[in-house]
Amino acid sequence: MKFTVARNSLLNELNLVQGVIEKKSTIPILSNILLEVAESRLEITATDLDVTIRCGCAVSVDAEGTTTISARRLFDIVRLLPDGSDVSFSLLENDWIELRCGNSHYKIVALPKENFPSIPEAAPTTAQIPTGILRSMIQRTMFAITQEESRYSLNGALLALLPAEIRMVATDGHRLALVSKNMEIPGLDLEVRALIPRKTLIEIMKLIGDQDAMMEFGRDENHLFFTLGNRKLVSRVLAGQFPNYELVIPRENDKFVVAATREFGDGVRRAAIMSDEKLKAIRLSFRTGSLELTASCAEAGEAREVVDVEFGGETLDIGFNPHYLLDFVGICGSDSMSISLKDSETQGLLRPIGGSDLDYRYVVMPMKF
Repeated sequence: MKFTVARNSLLNELNLVQGVIEKKSTIPILSNILLEVAESRLEITATDLDVTIRCGCAVSVDAEGTTTISARRLFDIVRLLPDGSDVSFSLLENDWIELRCGNSHYKIVALPKENFPSIPEAAPTTAQIPTGILRSMIQRTMFAITQEESRYSLNGALLALLPAEIRMVATDGHRLALVSKNMEIPGLDLEVRALIPRKTLIEIMKLIGDQDAMMEFGRDENHLFFTLGNRKLVSRVLAGQFPNYELVIPRENDKFVVAATREFGDGVRRAAIMSDEKLKAIRLSFRTGSLELTASCAEAGEAREVVDVEFGGETLDIGFNPHYLLDFVGICGSDSMSISLKDSETQGLLRPIGGSDLDYRYVVMPMKF
């Protein structure tokens, strides 16, 4: 194997696969990437057995071949090479890779390609999803995924594809984020559901970047397949049953509040400074035309903030985790927001007002204060 590649092109591809590489794997080959050179193209594959990314770039080929090389070490070398330079690779007889760029010369240990895990074959394309919509949906739901590894079926987001709608939902049991959009999905007759792990969502976001294109999605019994141009991502499907999220969305909340998103967020942020570190709750007291935010901690003191809101119902006091509220404010994407409530013991429903053609609903469970 012998080829020459532009340093900048190679660096872009190596940067893409770094999140998949196992840093402390007990299986040495998983710290390596597979390099395959054929027909003026370099294909790069990285996997941790749960997520696999396959990408590549154009190269000048002198001899085709395949090998594996330390992903981290190659990335560290290439990113320090001069911008705009060319890098030449040669596979030596003793399973070493020789790398040359200008006055830089390296010899790197390779591992036999036979040790590299096999990659699942792609399933037929189920749907094509606009990357802009997918990116926005992931941004609005991923933060609500549970951090508890033991709650396996909640360690990802549910993607639901319907003939005329696409949805994504995530929950940690204390709050739920649901985003949907009405759109025709050609060729789809029945609902298709997929539980996408958190790590996969992160890698999809890197794969999409700022591109506006169509991403092909397919699945088989055990794997999900995402294809964008020449780049492919394969992920294991999360096992387990995702909860019936429709039951969590409140239907009888009859008290409505409209607030300026920034002012509401600033008030919550200032009041939260004095919230009890263990309880992590602030009190929201809704009065005609105003919202009073209070928090107290026996060891530290107390805080009181008043925010102007549109509210004309009966007085209502309710407690929420301020960090959950601020997560919504940070991704709301609108200048104003609505909060619908029923009483101090029923979950609240937060929604942005305008600002996007996505239907975004955020449910937060109340807390005692």
